[in-house]
Amino acid sequence: MFKKLMASTMILLIISGSSMGVYANNAQVSQETKIEEKTFNVNTPKITSEKDLFLTLTGPEGTKVTIDVYYNTSVSKTKQNYVLAIDPIEVEIGALQRNWVEIELSKGLNKIDFTAVYKDGVEEIISRIIEVKDKEELKEELQNTKISSPTNALKSIVNTGNN
Repeated sequence: MFKKLMASTMILLIISGSSMGVYANNAQVSQETKIEEKTFNVNTPKITSEKDLFLTLTGPEGTKVTIDVYYNTSVSKTKQNYVLAIDPIEVEIGALQRNWVEIELSKGLNKIDFTAVYKDGVEEIISRIIEVKDKEELKEELQNTKISSPTNALKSIVNTGNN
């Protein structure tokens, strides 16, 4: 019994005494830390089978983004005629430096214009062309395409604008 009492007392002293060893430094910072500004970015697929597309927009806090969705009305495969499909969507990037948007596309070629206006008034426009196909068409295309490397496979799936 005496051993248990001594062990409990020692544990209690160790726990209560451990908080006494905390010290703070009250020095002032002499240099400002510069936060690197990120540019506006959006990742979209080149080809999809879904008509409803969920997009993640990434950029600096306070950036206002206008999204214009166009669809192709031309029957010619060489020349496209894009017509505004829906009213422009306006979103603002929040404190997490991200925002999410769901847009509806029509079958065939769709063009999406992202106009980002930063806090300082600088404007950046990013355009993406997304093709909506049936699942059967996508399956045939994947079976007929020979992909040489995993990198090329990922590039064929995601359109980041860097290719």
